[in-house]
Amino acid sequence: MKNLAGNDVSIFLFRFELSNGINFVLNESIAEDMYPEIDEKMKPLVHACCETLLRYKHLSVSNIIMDGNFLVTGEFEVMLSKGLGIHFAYNEKQRLFQDAKLIADLLGEVMDRRTQEMKQGKQHSPHIINHTPNPKKIKKELEQLENARLLEDKLRWIAEGQQIRPGLKQLRPDDLPLDVTASRGYDHRGLCYVFEHKKYGELGRIVLIKVGEQEMLMQADLCIGQEMQEFAIAKKKKEIFEKVVSTVSACFNCNHQK
Repeated sequence: MKNLAGNDVSIFLFRFELSNGINFVLNESIAEDMYPEIDEKMKPLVHACCETLLRYKHLSVSNIIMDGNFLVTGEFEVMLSKGLGIHFAYNEKQRLFQDAKLIADLLGEVMDRRTQEMKQGKQHSPHIINHTPNPKKIKKELEQLENARLLEDKLRWIAEGQQIRPGLKQLRPDDLPLDVTASRGYDHRGLCYVFEHKKYGELGRIVLIKVGEQEMLMQADLCIGQEMQEFAIAKKKKEIFEKVVSTVSACFNCNHQK
């Protein structure tokens, strides 16, 4: 068995396959041995990887857009579809691969724990994986991932003697349109803010992307869901999000003109 790079595989761990969206395919034996707490840790990482890969789906030359395996050398290797990596910004690809490595580490923990149980003669009760995770729970876990990543970045910047600058001027509730709230999101491209409306749900996200030592790019992504098929709702969400983007853009420009 070989991976996307053509290297010999010892243990297949996972792959992300193209469908209408992105399917996460897990090693069947590991899935049967899965532990509930490890499954819960893995879900937000898988979700984040799927979100990133969806942006590059149209550029993949194979049905498998990314895979992760242990090679016969004992090393873990994550690979993208051939030639796909050149389309990624460096930081985005590094964060994608870091999360893929975290998924591999969790799967390695499953195998190690199950091996120890077998040596001790312990029985293992199969864990049924829930393939329809709770969106609110995933959102909260992604926010926690982003907070942890931001803390790591700040500690590293302090150690390197860099000045920590805020990504955006602190927004007040009155700065945003009525019934709109903001929260921290998780995005491999950079610092992410998610905006939701009390009635219409998630409007979109704004990501601050580092493109140079002293340069930042602000990117706004309108949320496209099933409700976007309803023209009236889609139009209203777009109008509200455009107001959010205008407000945030003014704060962003103010910060970076100093």
